[in-house]
Amino acid sequence: MEETQGTTNNIQETIAKEFGFEDLNDEKQRELIEHMTESVIKRVLVDAYAKLSDSDREEFEEMMENIEEIDPNSIDEFLNEKLTDYDAIIAEAIEDLKKHLAEQEA
Repeated sequence: MEETQGTTNNIQETIAKEFGFEDLNDEKQRELIEHMTESVIKRVLVDAYAKLSDSDREEFEEMMENIEEIDPNSIDEFLNEKLTDYDAIIAEAIEDLKKHLAEQEA
């Protein structure tokens, strides 16, 4: 699944800052950030979907079915327009990832 570029960049920057990845030139760090970003985006899409109205869900489903044919930024714009707490959904997904990783280390 193709991710929206604006959201992806925002999430990657946030992950790099939150997890203390200073040197993004390191290949392993970039790979880790990509995997973490993918995880966060999947969580964001699921949480956002659950909060959409029935008619908005139908429109969202159509967008996802035709993901290869649409502008990836249109998904981000759609969710931003339909959900007043879209940024909070993203922040919560990142925070949950941090908690999950902390639990794994314990």
